[in-house]
Amino acid sequence: MKFSRSYFRSIGILLFLALSFSAGSSFAQNVAGFVLGKIQNFQQTSSAAPVMNATAPFQFGSIISMGTATINSATVTFTGTSSPRSYSPLGNGDFSILDTFPTQAQLDVAYGSGNYNLSINTSAGIFSRSIFFFGFFSYPTTPMLTVPANNWQSGMLVIDSAADYNFTWNTFAGGGSTDGIELVIREAAITVGPLPATQTSYILPAGSLQPGTTYTCDLAFLRGAGTSSGDTNIGPGYAVLSKDDGFMLRTQTPAFVLTNAVSRKTHGVAGDFDVDLPLSGTTGVECRSGGANGDYTIVVTFTNMVVSGNATVTSGMGSIAGAPTFSGNTMTVNLTAVTNAQTVTVTLSNVTDQFSQTLPDTAVSASFLLGDTNANRAVNATDVSQTKARIGQTLDATNFRSDVNVNGSINASDTSLIKSKIGTGVP
Repeated sequence: MKFSRSYFRSIGILLFLALSFSAGSSFAQNVAGFVLGKIQNFQQTSSAAPVMNATAPFQFGSIISMGTATINSATVTFTGTSSPRSYSPLGNGDFSILDTFPTQAQLDVAYGSGNYNLSINTSAGIFSRSIFFFGFFSYPTTPMLTVPANNWQSGMLVIDSAADYNFTWNTFAGGGSTDGIELVIREAAITVGPLPATQTSYILPAGSLQPGTTYTCDLAFLRGAGTSSGDTNIGPGYAVLSKDDGFMLRTQTPAFVLTNAVSRKTHGVAGDFDVDLPLSGTTGVECRSGGANGDYTIVVTFTNMVVSGNATVTSGMGSIAGAPTFSGNTMTVNLTAVTNAQTVTVTLSNVTDQFSQTLPDTAVSASFLLGDTNANRAVNATDVSQTKARIGQTLDATNFRSDVNVNGSINASDTSLIKSKIGTGVP
């Protein structure tokens, strides 16, 4: 069943947890079903036991879920000082009640045990239903996460979203077949359950959550305290006693690292091919022509999405042509006026990722030597011979370096250009 995001944020505990018990309800009915619940709210911020939620310690809540008919209004009468009580629309077709009390005694006076009589005015008619809320049932055990203590940081549970995470919790003492457990991660719209009351763990699969993100969560133990069977007009109804352990979860921010750099050229209809530029050790050799203006493109890739940054030529002859551009995890830097037979160093600065992490100034170097098809840092007869042997071949990742004039094919014009550069080299 779907609920509005504003509702999730407003109620302090998600009463919709209880709706999962209504697995047998059918949207073919005019009203899909309803739930009434008495709720005790707790908050956990460490490996210590949860404490009572100071903002909303005790609540009564109810939801009527829309079926095939439109709900116009609804009221419920019962034994208690809050009776009769009208429902309010949620904006998604469902109607709800949520009242908060400072003490359990005040909650019980306002909403007593016994019959709760619903009157639901819909586009298909006015329907009535009663459910008995048994008062002798006890609240369930207070739920508590029992994850490793070092997973708690600054009042939040911190996990790595790139790996499976095992949520563990205490035993639901005396939990029976009409009881259940649910784990909710609100902003991710993840509802796990209802789980059997005997279950004490759940493994959240890797990739279920976004990295570097904070989530509002609930671990709820729910005890059935009354049922009402459904018919063609109204689906099943449930009365529950719930204890909720609210907690905040934060996924780790992945490290922001430069992973690789390439010099990229487009070889006509054959497409783009990259010359690898190692980030340490011997520099990569770009052997292709930069045209009349000495134009080249450096593409650097990071572990995270990059949103901004600068680039400056700090060594060698050449200059930056325009501002860098960004796409996903890559940053593209255009160079111009790059002269042959030299090494150019581009320093990246103030490069910032999606999590507002800034990379330290980082240097990327490339050696430019037109015609050095075998990347041995010297142009000689070996490069000419290699290219002659490739004439007429379809351009691919194994031979693109011989297309030194970057026209999309390997032919005599490439060998001529290479011959004109024999004797040049870079250290």
